[in-house]
Amino acid sequence: MNALEQSCIVAVKNSVLPPEWAERFKKHKVKLYYLDLTRNPAKNGKSYPAKKILEQAIAQHPDAIALVDSTSGNYGVALAKALKQYRKTHPECRLTQIIMAVSKSLPKGKRKLLLDCGIKLLEADDSIHAMKVAKAYAKKKGHVYTGQYWNPANSDGWDPVSDFIVDRMSNLGVAAWGVGSGGGASNVLRKLKERFEERSFGIWRAAVVVEDGNSVGGVRGEKQLKPGTLPWWRFANETRFVSEEDANRFCSYLWRQRGVFVGQSTGFAAEGACLAVRNLIMLRKLNRYRAKDGFVHVLIPSLDLCWPYRAEFRRMGIRLPKRAVQ
Repeated sequence: MNALEQSCIVAVKNSVLPPEWAERFKKHKVKLYYLDLTRNPAKNGKSYPAKKILEQAIAQHPDAIALVDSTSGNYGVALAKALKQYRKTHPECRLTQIIMAVSKSLPKGKRKLLLDCGIKLLEADDSIHAMKVAKAYAKKKGHVYTGQYWNPANSDGWDPVSDFIVDRMSNLGVAAWGVGSGGGASNVLRKLKERFEERSFGIWRAAVVVEDGNSVGGVRGEKQLKPGTLPWWRFANETRFVSEEDANRFCSYLWRQRGVFVGQSTGFAAEGACLAVRNLIMLRKLNRYRAKDGFVHVLIPSLDLCWPYRAEFRRMGIRLPKRAVQ
């Protein structure tokens, strides 16, 4: 069974939602779900584009010994895990090293994950500087720069995830996706538009972006979104801005549901999805996205787990659920 087949769509109980959203969702018959993309060796959703990018890099540069890029954590871990798996079946592969430029604000838990994977880290001032550091280092050393923010393989790698969603959630009415590199949002939102927009009820697509001055996992703020060419904005009906505080608070509510240990980016997408639903209610448009069973079904991705963000949650006085403490 492959990693995607092990993923599952989890229904979030209305009783665990923040009170302001629980009341609104109950009144307007809205149900929230998340797609768990952590059931793979990397324990994060970047496994899918990382595999595609790795295969592309090896095909185009068969003699390469190292891949270089910038990361907020998940992409680097996923790329290292993908390379390890690839070398098991291709022992002749010369590629052995992953090098990642990271922002000095990278959470300690994420930094540890990268180092534990044997990844060499290059220090940078912020996410934009990290892109420049990675590209310059690759050029200087003669390594391959994977350029995830510009690489179409980053978007194409999400095809299995998009297909999984449309095959299993034909009743989906609202989807919200965080914008990090733009790969997931540009693929998933596009495919939802193509597959669902002409139904008897439509599909509302919200892109979720970090408020500037905040940092939420790998999701970039408005000022950081200019670099990169993956066209996520073409397929979104709206953009919602969410702060780290709101993202962390939403996570703390989701953890009240048994077996839920979602990371920062999930709370972030959930808050964005709720804001999108409120907007549709205010505009008297929510019923346009209501399925035949009478409910509006809302989906967000769960791209990683909570424990790498331990310090960020503690800063707000939020304790991790016990089973997630590692």
